[in-house]
Amino acid sequence: MQLSNDTVEVLKNFSTINPNLVIEPGQKVKTISESKTVMASAEIVEDFPEQVGIYDLNEFLSVLNLVETPDVDFKGKFMNISGGSQFAQQVRYYYSNPEILTTPNKDIQMPDVDVGVTLSEDIIGKLKQAASVLGHSDLSFVGKEGSVEAVVHDAKDATANVFMLNVESGNTVTQEFNFDLNISNLKLIPGDYYVSLSSKAISHWQNLNFPVEYFVALESTTKF
Repeated sequence: MQLSNDTVEVLKNFSTINPNLVIEPGQKVKTISESKTVMASAEIVEDFPEQVGIYDLNEFLSVLNLVETPDVDFKGKFMNISGGSQFAQQVRYYYSNPEILTTPNKDIQMPDVDVGVTLSEDIIGKLKQAASVLGHSDLSFVGKEGSVEAVVHDAKDATANVFMLNVESGNTVTQEFNFDLNISNLKLIPGDYYVSLSSKAISHWQNLNFPVEYFVALESTTKF
């Protein structure tokens, strides 16, 4: 099996959420952060034949880069990664015990959605840029009379600089609300997203360009 570029990008992204990973048989890959505040799931083209536990995902990705045109052969307790057009290369990469790794125990069932909004890749990039420039980690989606504004701010300092960006006008929800999250939890594969926000303190980020989704916890200050 040769891993596609898309699958490698998924693994790179997941390594930013959790350094270890358990891949179950099939075509779905899932991960969850140690803090349990972010869970991600992606559909991939490869069909894994067996459970694979990886303790250090970044190391595994580096091993793939070590071998020219790597081909992965699954052997029950380890995988053989081989390749090379001029000089034969091979790595025997042993699985880790899944019991010592952090992995989702079950799928998240999204509760009733109170507000939905579409965010382009450019808007998400601008919000992350603002958080970096201002040195803030708080992001709020604030609604009033059908207008939804994304606000980057410091929730602990009312006098700190604030970045505001109107992301949607004419939203079907006209009441006032604020959904608050930590922007550092937005470890997303680039793309446009449909974001579902629930007053049950959870948000769902569905990539509109690639089969990957994220569940991100909201802060207790959320109000709807």
